[in-house]
Amino acid sequence: MSLQFDARSVTRRARPLAVEFGLVTAALVGLYLWQQLVAIVGPSPGGVLVGGLVSGGLLLMGVLLFAGAYVAVRDIDPGLAVPTRADRAAVAAAVLTPLVLVALTKLVGVATGVPYNALTKTAVAADPPLPPILLLAGLSLVVGVPSLVVICQVIVQGSLGRVVDGDAAIVLTTLVTGFVLVGSVGGLATVPDRGKLAGSIAFVLLLGVALFANARVGRDWMRWLAAAPVVAFAALVVLSGVAGVESVAGGLFAVTQFATLGVAAYAYDRTDSLLVPALTYATYLLTTRAVVVVFEAGMQSW
Repeated sequence: MSLQFDARSVTRRARPLAVEFGLVTAALVGLYLWQQLVAIVGPSPGGVLVGGLVSGGLLLMGVLLFAGAYVAVRDIDPGLAVPTRADRAAVAAAVLTPLVLVALTKLVGVATGVPYNALTKTAVAADPPLPPILLLAGLSLVVGVPSLVVICQVIVQGSLGRVVDGDAAIVLTTLVTGFVLVGSVGGLATVPDRGKLAGSIAFVLLLGVALFANARVGRDWMRWLAAAPVVAFAALVVLSGVAGVESVAGGLFAVTQFATLGVAAYAYDRTDSLLVPALTYATYLLTTRAVVVVFEAGMQSW
């Protein structure tokens, strides 16, 4: 009897969370479709830089409009407060964490023979001209930072924060955004790719089946059996992620991305300001780019 009560109690508590997972996944699919549309209509005959500006501007416009519609429909407070002096510790952690971890990853890569550009899959020519470098860095910030803030804080953390407390939302936001945005190579994605979205949809469906079975079936062993695919899926994701790490530097590279997402979620919860996680993502993107430009210009190691 107690097991039956516990199972149904868990179902009642988990159902709102599963609904939020489903809505978050639907929102991410919408952003992915917008990115694909921009990729089709965005390129212009003005060269790589002009095309990047046009495509980046269209993508950013869609992301911001989508975020505005999402917070209005879901009644989410986007957190537009300005950090105060009491938030200095959270702001310092938000800025220093990606900076220190990127530097540590570079040092470990030097010691183990793994160039940083082999992890980021980016390279620049030897003695590159400064204007294009600054333009590309600025474009990555203008597009990348708002996109990450919208996905991680507005959509994921804002949605999950409706049904769980702040600390739980931080943990879940880190796990969810880590799954859809983190890669063992290449760095944080601006928008989840098709494979990650397919995995998110599969997880939501499996979770829905497990909750439905928990509420409908009368035998405890059938409830646990219905939950087994969810556990197996999570285990498969963890194992495949670990298997994809090919070096110590690669492991640190992935940890850096998770830590960046985690500290951004923590800082947002503590400060109620989107400016602080924006600083976290900007620091990560700038530091990553600086390592490749300053220390590895002229190298292409993949």
